[in-house]
Amino acid sequence: MIGRGVGRGVVQALAAAWLAGFAPDVARAHGRSTSLSSFEIEIGPPVRAEIRVRSPMTDLQRVIPEIASLAPTRAGPGPEALGWIDRYLQEHVVLRSGGEPCVVVGPATPAVTSDPTHVGRAWRVLCERTGALSIESTAFYEAVPGHLHLARVRFAGSPPVEQVLVQSRPRAPIEASGAATPAAGSDLLDYARLGVEHIFTGADHVCFVLALLLVGGTLGEVAAVVTGFTAAHSVTLALGVLGVVRPGSATVQALIGLSIVIVALENFFETAGASTRRLVRGSLVLLLAGAIGGAMVGRVSVPALALVGIGVFSLCYFALLARSARPMRLRWIVAFVFGLVHGLGFASVLADAGLEPGRLAHALLGFNVGVELGQLAIVAALWPAYRLLLASGPRARPVAVQIGSAAVLAAGLFWFLTRAMGGAG
Repeated sequence: MIGRGVGRGVVQALAAAWLAGFAPDVARAHGRSTSLSSFEIEIGPPVRAEIRVRSPMTDLQRVIPEIASLAPTRAGPGPEALGWIDRYLQEHVVLRSGGEPCVVVGPATPAVTSDPTHVGRAWRVLCERTGALSIESTAFYEAVPGHLHLARVRFAGSPPVEQVLVQSRPRAPIEASGAATPAAGSDLLDYARLGVEHIFTGADHVCFVLALLLVGGTLGEVAAVVTGFTAAHSVTLALGVLGVVRPGSATVQALIGLSIVIVALENFFETAGASTRRLVRGSLVLLLAGAIGGAMVGRVSVPALALVGIGVFSLCYFALLARSARPMRLRWIVAFVFGLVHGLGFASVLADAGLEPGRLAHALLGFNVGVELGQLAIVAALWPAYRLLLASGPRARPVAVQIGSAAVLAAGLFWFLTRAMGGAG
């Protein structure tokens, strides 16, 4: 009875979410909240610098009321909107000398960004006061406390140094002498911290990991799932940062939401009877058919071919699960396949940073270590409590899995629909 009731709820949730997704007042998509900056500094006196910032347009709309209602366009924001954006960024991303912010000189200009969903702006500053230098970013924290800012600092004639700024540490001191010989260990630790924060401040990645773990299994099976996910995102993270593959940000973020939906549906598939399994397969076909139709008419940002490929994989995988005596042993497959998609989402954090080839190894290694540590921390915190719940009785497992998966399914649907349609047009 539980399985049948939940199965009908799955269909109703999919249909309602799909109709709501096409409503005129659909919520805007909000993917990973990360911005980047570069500081090109000339030691004077006086000290001068050029600051370039790349920020997600959706985040800018969250913190600047005057542009909140702007619809996304391929041409980007107009002159009036850019004026508001420049004022906000110049107030929140600053170079300080002797504790005082350096003064903006001249008008702001466009800065190149490879992601059309981001806005790039550049301006020059003059430091009127002498003293110790520091960089600071307080942008977006009022709306997104978990926002990450990756800053790249280069003094004239010296190699660059990267700094990770977060709400708890929005300012970092910099020295021209230290920039010439940056410590490799500190770079590694900075990127490891970025990876950890990326997992814990990324609700979609946390939901995906939790959905994978909801069906339980032995410790070895859980380790295989986490390892498969880590191995996959490591591959596409490297390919994305190196520029070998560069899919659109809206597409990647939408597919991350879809991966959560499919894993949640898989949880229902594994804990219910034959009738609910048919409903799960039918619900997935309905969702994908609607998304493919939307892609063909330009209402969905994900390519129709990608949706077809994911649909074929998912249905074949569900058929394989139905014939397996130990379906948890196969879960590393879906963790690996969708880990490839999540890796491209991780890559977006680093792709625009402009790292030199010699520094990519530190960034990739440190970031991957941080992501793995974050995942292990989630597993370590929740696994004992979940195993205790499962031990309370034979009926506890399907109820716990289905209740948890219903919440994950709703979140995944929201992310998929809003991101897929928010990036179209």
